[in-house]
Amino acid sequence: MQIESSQTRKRPFPTWFWGIPLALLLGVALLVALGPEERTLGGGIRSVYLHVGLIWAGLVGFGGTAVLGLGLLITAKVSWLRWLSPAGWVALGFYAAGIFMSMVASADNWGAVFLQEPRMAASLNGLAVAIILLIVGSWQPWLRVRGALAASIIFILLWFNLRAELVLHPPNPIANSDATPIQFTFLLATALFVGLAAWFVWLLRKTS
Repeated sequence: MQIESSQTRKRPFPTWFWGIPLALLLGVALLVALGPEERTLGGGIRSVYLHVGLIWAGLVGFGGTAVLGLGLLITAKVSWLRWLSPAGWVALGFYAAGIFMSMVASADNWGAVFLQEPRMAASLNGLAVAIILLIVGSWQPWLRVRGALAASIIFILLWFNLRAELVLHPPNPIANSDATPIQFTFLLATALFVGLAAWFVWLLRKTS
């Protein structure tokens, strides 16, 4: 009978590792429930907290993906690819969740979801491009091409969003708010979601 060596056998994650996402999600739930309301939106800002936190976590993830992609582009080493793949897909998941929460926030605060609103359309177009680039990149046998495709996503998303006209969508709610508690809530929600995204990347990296 063949005995599997301790070096090849994957060690199970400790119990505390699985408590990390639960703690982060609990933090998000408490933050949204107890976070300050806004003068115009009232309690409708709670869905906006989730929308902004998820979108920004996705953008941070794609920023990390760009760094990994550039490393793969320059070195063509597989070690960069092992982190690049999970980082890209996790970033995509959070960005997509942020767009979904944008629809929830639109229905909550505007009474409807306007898919043709410029910022919404830009986000959906960016999501489609990100999906295409990740899928096409996964088919590439050339590591440098895959790295270049992954690195380009964040710049495409930023270009789509920066050139979109603000019609119904408000300006940056963090930078333009004059209420420090609201700004802090947005930033803390983003930090919690970034931590959750990092946990998923680590989990996928270690189980792949």
